[in-house]
Amino acid sequence: MRMLALVGTLLVGSAGVASAADQGTRAGDAVFDWSGAYAGIHLGYGWGDSDFVDDEYNGAPPTFPTVRWGVKSDGVLGGIHAGYNWQYDRVVFGFEGELGYLDLKGKRLQPGTDPFNVPYDAHGAVAGGWYAGVSARLGYAFGRALLYAKGGAVYSGTELRFVDACTTAPCFIGTIDAREEVKWGYQVGGGIEHAVADNWTIRAEYAYLDFGRATITGRGAGGPFEGVIYSTHADLTVHTVRIA
Repeated sequence: MRMLALVGTLLVGSAGVASAADQGTRAGDAVFDWSGAYAGIHLGYGWGDSDFVDDEYNGAPPTFPTVRWGVKSDGVLGGIHAGYNWQYDRVVFGFEGELGYLDLKGKRLQPGTDPFNVPYDAHGAVAGGWYAGVSARLGYAFGRALLYAKGGAVYSGTELRFVDACTTAPCFIGTIDAREEVKWGYQVGGGIEHAVADNWTIRAEYAYLDFGRATITGRGAGGPFEGVIYSTHADLTVHTVRIA
């Protein structure tokens, strides 16, 4: 429900160039013709939330409890997009592809202390990467404006990372550095687009991206845990606003 509320209320940010085939005002009709192909660039901002779960490495029951903590990340985004629209009266529908870079950055130490009252020294981190997506759009035209919703799939090279320099007992000099790309997820959102000229539009758009849960696996280096494989888990959701 929270996601649906955001989609309905946070329609902010995307000014870009769109070139459309056969985009002109219909004779005797005030509704702009949105049908045809278009392409453009987009710029914006994203902020993410991740839940890290350490239930195997430091969280090794029954001695060590499972540890959960959140990591927030944010950064700029930018890229290119292209698509095609069909129009029936005031209803506009089509498909759009996009490619870009989402520069998410954030990290946070694993909170609390272990059963021996030693503070945890590992941390979870998010490091941004490229992304590509495809979505369907459905909108309603009024005047030279188009209000639309979108939904589809997205793939990203953004990394979830678990790092432990292991400076405390029992490993002292060991290191764990595990990372995993978030890969496939879904996106939903919407926006409003305005035709400033027959072949130029600007839009403001919000999108919610959910990449689900990933298993982050790494191998110990140095100390008594040399070569030992450990796994933790984390997820990633991202809110984005853009101009295109």
